[in-house]
This record gives sequence, structure tokens and C-alpha cells, in this order.
Amino acid sequence: MEMLVVKSKIKEVAKDSNVASDFADALNKIATDLVKAAVKRAEANGRKTIQSKDVFVGKVKAKSMLVVKSKVKEVAKNSNVSGDFAEALNEMLVWHVEQATARAEANGRKTIGARDL
Repeated sequence: MEMLVVKSKIKEVAKDSNVASDFADALNKIATDLVKAAVKRAEANGRKTIQSKDVFVGKVKAKSMLVVKSKVKEVAKNSNVSGDFAEALNEMLVWHVEQATARAEANGRKTIGARDL
């Protein structure tokens, strides 16, 4: 599976938490699933271009970019990708990392792992 996620950027989002080796792969699977779901959503709406609204509704505010834009296009294959899609996908992934960090902290752990997703 192609890595959509930049492993070194996860630590920036996780802040004071450590990141287990399986976390990036699990987050990458979530990213891939989100792109594939966005493609299906766009196709169901008669569009050939996936847009930010196919993955995230809200304002993009994340500073760290976890997503490799060129890899997103590879996963989307026969669909076009709007310019703001990667940022919206990134926002979703940042949210997942933040939730995983909160879960690990709630369980008294300093390391986030795949199980926290």
C-alpha cells in the first residue's frame, strides 16, 4: 500500500506523546479508506472530481500537513482531485491523531498506537 501519510509529521500533531511503529500504517489505512469513500461519494453525485466536501465539512485549520498530495491522486485513480481535497483529508487525519492521543492519555499511556485509532 502506498503511504499517503508522512510519518515524521505525525509526531508534530501528537505533541508530547510517543508514536508506536504501527500507528502510521493504521493512519494510512484510514486515509486510503477516506479517499476511496470520497471517490464513491463523488461518483454517486455524478461528479468526476473529488472535493473537500466529500471528506470534511468545516474550516481547515491544521498547520501540520500529514498528507502527500501526489499520493492522494494515485489512490483516487480515475477521479480528478480538487485543490483543497488534500487539506480537507489532512484535517480529518489530524483529528484522528488528536483523538488517539486523548485516548492514550485517558488510559495512562504516553505512546499512541494503532489500537487508539
